Amino acid sequence: MTNETYDHTISGLLKRRNELQSENAVLRERMAIIANEVEAIDLVLDGLGHSSPSEERAVRQERIILFYRNELRDYIIARLKEVPGPVSSRQIAEMICLTENRDGKDRRLLNDVVKRVGKALRQLRSLGYVKSERDRLGNYVWMLAA
Repeated sequence: MTNETYDHTISGLLKRRNELQSENAVLRERMAIIANEVEAIDLVLDGLGHSSPSEERAVRQERIILFYRNELRDYIIARLKEVPGPVSSRQIAEMICLTENRDGKDRRLLNDVVKRVGKALRQLRSLGYVKSERDRLGNYVWMLAA
């Protein structure tokens, strides 16, 4: 059997894979929107002094899932290819929030994303994909390794 025998199968599998990835992206975006709306409603309820049994209120996620395994690293590398100069972890985190239609003014979310971006950048640096240097304020800025 040659590769020509599998061309139709490979083509079909690639097409289905793309369809599933598109559907996954739509569902993740919808889940993020719903989670933001539920959290906003909970905040308003808290502000109005409403307290309900814990079973009625959704448990807030400590960790918001924006990326799955290696997606964050791939995203960071893609953004670093697009920007003309070095960027900070916070700038990359703001790009992520903008891309994921999240509120970049949400300090808790932004700080969480900055921590994850920093960790991913340190891992990428140890693998030799990116390099860092200190800016004039002593903060790390990141760029692709040559």
